[in-house]
Amino acid sequence: MKVFTLVAVIAICLLSCTKPQPLSPYLFGKWEVRKTYGGFIIPPDSTYKPGNGNIMQFNGDSTYSHFNQNVLVSKGVFHIRTGAFKNGATVYDEIYFDSDSSARSLIILSGDILTLKPLIPDISTTDYQKIGD
Repeated sequence: MKVFTLVAVIAICLLSCTKPQPLSPYLFGKWEVRKTYGGFIIPPDSTYKPGNGNIMQFNGDSTYSHFNQNVLVSKGVFHIRTGAFKNGATVYDEIYFDSDSSARSLIILSGDILTLKPLIPDISTTDYQKIGD
């Protein structure tokens, strides 16, 4: 009876575990800032016109490049934690850059808009629009 119970518990555990799905390859490519909002300190709410050159580029090898007015200002490695944050029934993936896991942001993909919403309330949420390579 103990063996049956152990086997049943293990089977239930294995069936209930779901393998996290990788973030859509749609994330890969270039995204240009369109809007920053919220946050208490930096930066103030702003809207940006297309062609502003404030770009995040995500590559399939988990590297990123950040451009400000088309000038490279940082690059490194990004990390995705799938299903890392839950708000009610909604589950979000998180992203953080390099090894700074304290500065995580929620990732929200909606059509050609990528929203990065920092978990630190002082920092603004940023909306990016997908642009051609």
